[in-house]
Amino acid sequence: TDADCDGGRNCPMYGYDDLDTDAWYHDGIHYCIEHGLMVGTGTNIFEPNIATSRAMIVTILWRLENEPVCGQGKSGTFADVPEYQWYTEAVEWAAANGIVCGYGDAQQSFGPNDAITREQLATMLHRYVGAPDSDHDISGFSDHAETSDWALTAKKWAVEMGVINGNPDGTLNPGGDAIRAEVAQMLMNFIKAMTAKKG
Repeated sequence: TDADCDGGRNCPMYGYDDLDTDAWYHDGIHYCIEHGLMVGTGTNIFEPNIATSRAMIVTILWRLENEPVCGQGKSGTFADVPEYQWYTEAVEWAAANGIVCGYGDAQQSFGPNDAITREQLATMLHRYVGAPDSDHDISGFSDHAETSDWALTAKKWAVEMGVINGNPDGTLNPGGDAIRAEVAQMLMNFIKAMTAKKG
């Protein structure tokens, strides 16, 4: 398992030139590669410290649902989502299931290539599981007041479920871009929390 891995040849991260098997992100990236949720960005390259796009996140959630057919590659919900792109079907599925909403003028844009923020990611995961209520206290994080109103319940839920644990400096950084290593950790935490809840 990811927690018992020694970082050797059997580790899914082995062979990526830019990954450190002793780094804080090991368990999350190990888990996501092993379960096919994330892949490298090039030959032997993972790029753990670059921002993750909104299109990539909805595609990961779509994969968790076994890639349901929704628009058969056709687009129509958002003006900036072209047909037959690698993410088109995932975006259409996410929109149809209330996991994503548009933004900008009349919410006509999705921003597939925009970097996803930590509060946007929490909100997508929250909606994905049915947007359960949460009154969890997040006032212990020094920047809790920076959370957007529309993301507040999702952020509280994510902290309550252990999906987000905050940064070492005691912040949540809600509006900051979620880098790939952070996304991997949050996805692992999310899936394990949901599995434990079902069990």
